[in-house]
Amino acid sequence: MNNLIKISAVALLLSGTSVWAAEKVVKLSVPDMSCVSCPYVVKKSISKVDGVLSVSATMKDRSATVAFDDTKTNVDQVRAATASIGYPSTVVPSTGG
Repeated sequence: MNNLIKISAVALLLSGTSVWAAEKVVKLSVPDMSCVSCPYVVKKSISKVDGVLSVSATMKDRSATVAFDDTKTNVDQVRAATASIGYPSTVVPSTGG
């Protein structure tokens, strides 16, 4: 049994599959959104980033919430997607809990 665990671990490492992959969720402030179509444009741009799993954007508080695979992308790439279309964004600090 112990050998099976070791062999499985080596196989995972060799396959390139990360056993430490995690879904990350970040909320971005996008203050330059100013009309009802802005959230759609922001969502569409972020959705094109490889590794993004889901996006919601809202005018209510001018924000976007993004879930992504941290082995394929990161917050900087997501923020670059909003900036590239004229909507610079910043990370909203987590309130914890």
